Amino acid sequence: MEMPDISRVGVVGAGTMGVKIALRCITFGKEVYIVDNSPQALQQAMDKSKAWLAEAVDGGTLKVEEAQLALARLHPCDSLEACVADVELVIEAVPERLELKRRLFAQIDRLAPVQALIATTSSSIPCSRIANATGRPGKVLNLHFHHPRDNAPLEVMGGPDTAPETLAAGERFVRSLGMMPFMVKREIMGFGLNTIWHEIKKAALRVVAGSHLDFEDVDRAFMLMWNRPQGVFASMDAIGLDVVRDIEMQYYMDSGDERDRPPEFLDRLIAQGRLGVKSGRGFYTYPYPEYERPGWLHKESPWTSDMTIKLDAEI
Repeated sequence: MEMPDISRVGVVGAGTMGVKIALRCITFGKEVYIVDNSPQALQQAMDKSKAWLAEAVDGGTLKVEEAQLALARLHPCDSLEACVADVELVIEAVPERLELKRRLFAQIDRLAPVQALIATTSSSIPCSRIANATGRPGKVLNLHFHHPRDNAPLEVMGGPDTAPETLAAGERFVRSLGMMPFMVKREIMGFGLNTIWHEIKKAALRVVAGSHLDFEDVDRAFMLMWNRPQGVFASMDAIGLDVVRDIEMQYYMDSGDERDRPPEFLDRLIAQGRLGVKSGRGFYTYPYPEYERPGWLHKESPWTSDMTIKLDAEI
């Protein structure tokens, strides 16, 4: 039996990914209920949403009235129960830790309507490792957002117990957000596209950890060879270095292969509070990162050595 189209969404986790997903949903007409165990994070999510909608108005992609209506569709909640009580889809966007996700899914299962779908935005964990924490494994799926604010591909993946109508509803939901669904035909750790991205990250981290290349030169090569606006390390800054570390640890715990263990310098950067864009410094400094400065990409004058961030001491 085909499931109805999704119009009410609960987002659990108001961090970087959660708020971007919420923004995408409200912009495309969904009623969104969002919750976080940190009141500060929830307030920041509301502030960011207002700021991004204002940017869209200034940039001409939204009318003032459209932005106002979109913001009115975003409902901050003070409890998980309020967030999921009357929705058709719950999207979990919490840190990349399996036991945390399993505990949360069990709670959502008790509180959400029986017909509601539950999706994880995990960047590596297949939903089959979470689904049996609920009494509705047929309604559990992966929705892996790469860049929710852009028209980037979105991977839809089910586990062995995911019902075909759940995947069909997931595909229709993705299309209703103006995004392209990539249907992963068979469950795999890290999905399809993210498995490729994992290997790129792992190789980039390895050559820097081994002092073979500076991270800036890795990024320059990536940007020049593939005509990209940012490189691998800048992309990791955008994701959040703590999130990157947690994702890479999932691969390591799955394989037990030392080549999958994230390098120690990543932990040192995180311990120093260098988490990337969200903390103002990661591999680069923000909001005006070095790779956007004139002359950086081609190592042209007026670039000088004192303008660069070197990680030699940390590595």
